[in-house]
Amino acid sequence: MHINLRNLEAINELPFERVMLNQNQLRRLEAIDRWLREIRDSEEFSQLEYSPDVMLGDAIQAVGELLDFHVPYDSKPLNFTNSEWHSYLEQKPVMHIRRVKNWREKINSFILNGASSVAIVSLVTTSFMVVGSIFCHGFDRIEESRGEEYQPTWIYNAKIFEGSAIASIAVFLGASLTGACVAGDKNDDR
Repeated sequence: MHINLRNLEAINELPFERVMLNQNQLRRLEAIDRWLREIRDSEEFSQLEYSPDVMLGDAIQAVGELLDFHVPYDSKPLNFTNSEWHSYLEQKPVMHIRRVKNWREKINSFILNGASSVAIVSLVTTSFMVVGSIFCHGFDRIEESRGEEYQPTWIYNAKIFEGSAIASIAVFLGASLTGACVAGDKNDDR
């Protein structure tokens, strides 16, 4: 394998291409610089007994040097003007970070959602079954007034509705107990 030394020297003579921050990043650095200076100059910060290895002045100096290093001749302008950008930053000074749930929290959430859905459905079912049972008992009273032509079909239907209502109440209690246990377990983790 033959290496041409002239080619290696030519590589070193290539113009250095600077990597630039975009306009959005520069504006954020300016906002950080402004916020750090506001914190440093505040009365509350001056009252703190705080002596870390790196002071706020060092952070301000680092941000200032980074801003001085980047000349905005090569950056692409965004749709924001300076006043619009500063008003945007004033409105949203806090960065929100989305917290990822672990598998246990996902399972607890799934069980709680399922238990609450089952509890609601069983309560609605219980109310319909009670109304059906009352309806069947009323019709059975009407049929009893017919005398000898009475056939006890409505009372059997009423017993079916009563049994369904009792079963639906049991499902509701089971779903509520499951939800309470999962919710109690979730509170113990904190």
